[in-house]
Parts: sequence; C-alpha cells; structure tokens
Amino acid sequence: MAKTEVRYRLVVFDELEDPHRVRDLFSEVTGAHPTDAMQWLARVPGIWPKLLDEGQTRRLLDGLYELEIAAEAWRTDAFPDLSRPRTVHEAACIDGGFRVTGLRGEPTHWIPWDRVELIAAGKIAADDEFREVTPPGWVNAISTGFRAAIGRSPRTARKSRAMRIPRDPVGEVIVVRRDPRLAIRVVENKMNYGYLGDRLRPSAAENFPQLVGDLRRLARAAFVTPTTDALLDGGDPDDFEFDTSQSLLDYATLRLLWAWYRRDRDANMGTDELPNLP
Repeated sequence: MAKTEVRYRLVVFDELEDPHRVRDLFSEVTGAHPTDAMQWLARVPGIWPKLLDEGQTRRLLDGLYELEIAAEAWRTDAFPDLSRPRTVHEAACIDGGFRVTGLRGEPTHWIPWDRVELIAAGKIAADDEFREVTPPGWVNAISTGFRAAIGRSPRTARKSRAMRIPRDPVGEVIVVRRDPRLAIRVVENKMNYGYLGDRLRPSAAENFPQLVGDLRRLARAAFVTPTTDALLDGGDPDDFEFDTSQSLLDYATLRLLWAWYRRDRDANMGTDELPNLP
C-alpha cells in the first residue's frame, strides 16, 4: 500500500516589518509568483492558502525563525476545522455553563464554562438596501384618466427610482468548545434573548452586547479575542468590523491557533519534529 505524503498548513502570527524578505522566502520555497506572495503577506497574520510538504514546511519555518517571525505548522489531519459552526437561535448563560436549546425548547448542547475555549465577536458589514421610489399613485391615476378622456393612449410609466438605505452592521459571536471541539455561532438579529429576564431590552442591538458580556464574564478560562473586547468596551469600529461572516470565522480560527501556540511554544521548544498537536 502506497504511503500517503503528509501535508501541512503554515500559520504566520506576526505582522511583518519587512515583507519583501519574507516574500523572497515564500517565492523561493513554494514557487509562488512574487506578486502573489506579496499580496498574501500584506494580509498576515494569516494561514498560507496552499498545502505544503514536509521539506517546504521545514524550510519556511527555519527561514521565518531566522527572521524572528512567529509561525507554526500543522498537519492537515490535526488542523482545527471551524468551517461549519452551528448557528443557534436560543441559548442562555446560566450557572455552570452555556446552554443551547432547539426550536421546541429541547436541550441540544451544554458547554461548561471551563470548556469554553474561545470567544470571538465582531460586527459583520451589511450591504446597503435599495428601495424603489415611485411617483404618487393619485398623480398617475389623474393623468391616465385625462389622456383616456381625450382619446390618447396613456403614457409609459416613469421608471422607478432607487433610494439607498444604509444598514447597520450585524453582530456575530463564535463560541468554541473543547473536548469535544465544537463551534457555536450566534447572530445578533436571529437570537432569542429571553434568558436575560429583567435585563431584556427592546432591540437585538441592545441585547447582543449583554449576551457577549455574559460570555466574557463567565467563561474565565476562555481566550477572548481583541475584537470581542473592542466591541464590548466601545472601541473603534474598525477594530471589530468584518466584511463577511467567513472573515470572522477565519479570524477566530487564527486566534484559536495563536492561543494554542502561545500556550504550547515552551513545551515544544527544542524538539526537532514538526508540530502535530491534538
């Protein structure tokens, strides 16, 4: 039976002061065009989009180490997959943990607070809404009646105009559980906040920060992302807004890897093997 070659995902955790030197390294090792490599490096911290073999991975890690850039490699079969978070519509922060219920109130998930591993919240940009604006109905009716009375055909209706209606960003939070790993997604305007009781406010925009605040307060062992703190503490919107839900999910994955890297780098120091974390 042929042996399957192990593949790796490479994660870069640091922002780059001199991306040109790193570009040359990636171009040489992976064969990527320098322009393509530079476009990706402009967005780091991040995960290199292509799989790497062991030789490429070792060369990149060695080169990044010499450049004093924090990076890590993961076997593809051990890489955390948060790509399909379970969107929930009713949940509660109660004594002991985060309880998720189904559409009929049946319990579906229970996450003890000491097993909440990551909380990543942000605001997702919403496309502006365009509404059609038509001339007043009674004007059209009078005009049509008058033209009929004098034996002329009615005019072609004027094209409706579109009015641009800005829409506010929508809050989302990703909650990651460990043992077993599970990702839960809560969307601001699709959530039942009944558990808040006397704290319940009239709008989802007011209730969502309360839910995220409860998560941050009660899950004391969890890694709370900077975007979550910025959202709750009234930071600059640029610090917690994302273009899409996928962008938030990618960010949550990167921050989860960073939390593990920071926790385990001392334990892994000195080993000659590539990482293969659980």
